Amino acid sequence: MSIKIEVKEAISKTKSGVSARTSKPYTIREQEAWAYTVGRDGKPHPYPVRISITLNDDQTEPYPVGNYTISPASFYANRFNGLECGLILQPLAAAARQAA
Repeated sequence: MSIKIEVKEAISKTKSGVSARTSKPYTIREQEAWAYTVGRDGKPHPYPVRISITLNDDQTEPYPVGNYTISPASFYANRFNGLECGLILQPLAAAARQAA
């Protein structure tokens, strides 16, 4: 089962400032979306939850309005060999074609 993520607006918000830890400037671009999640029992929750997606630095535009799922490219091994996720979306139609 894949997680459906719905983007309702192709709008991103930018946060910027100076890191207190490193004293270096930063810019973060985020986009609101809705995730249709499941509980620990594997049953779908009745309502979607609002999430914030951090856009990649090389992503010039926010995700267009539509339905997505999480791309397998989102997952990678970190420097301690732990599994991490940097959320990358792919359209549901493309995910269905790959699964076929």
